[in-house]
Amino acid sequence: MDITSLRHMAMENILSKIHSGEFSQDEIITETMVCESLNISRTPAREALIELAANGVLERVPRKGYAITKFDQKTKIDSYEILGILDGLAAKLALPNMTGSDFNKMREHIDLANVAIKYNNYPAYCEQQENFHNVYINKCDNKQLIALLKQIKATLDRYTYYSTNESELFSICASMNKEHLEIVELFEEGDKNALFEYLTDDHWSTKAPELI
Repeated sequence: MDITSLRHMAMENILSKIHSGEFSQDEIITETMVCESLNISRTPAREALIELAANGVLERVPRKGYAITKFDQKTKIDSYEILGILDGLAAKLALPNMTGSDFNKMREHIDLANVAIKYNNYPAYCEQQENFHNVYINKCDNKQLIALLKQIKATLDRYTYYSTNESELFSICASMNKEHLEIVELFEEGDKNALFEYLTDDHWSTKAPELI
């Protein structure tokens, strides 16, 4: 695998751990951690960290490594509003391309997310909810839209709710996962306007601002 591919893999791995909460706000992320985690050399690890810092996801901590950039609440809410509109557009464009197999895959991710919720596994929940949305995002047949969604997500430390109170956290995760089921049903009904409105006005609306 070439340096560019290794850098991209390292970036995806770091972002995944940030979004799922595996890397905490107070944790220092180092080249050594990335190298050991992925069994890669320092060059792609260093380049991945530098690029994430350039994107605003990380901040350089002199002589230590990198820390996750702390975003204020308004910045996050503003970003979620944009994500909601773009995600809704992706769903609307994807609708004619969706198949029964796609719907089954989405339901599978819902089931796996419920297992993660049952066992209080927040990183696994985050992975499954991301996989759920990617089923239709990848079927929207619009490379620029897909790139925009990835770009905005890459600038956020997290775009799911989070709380140190596990009861509170997994209660809202369960609520969000029920909405995923509603999204599948709207896809199956084939009403693109209702689907778009549900994603933008309901699913991506900030219901618990204290948890973002």
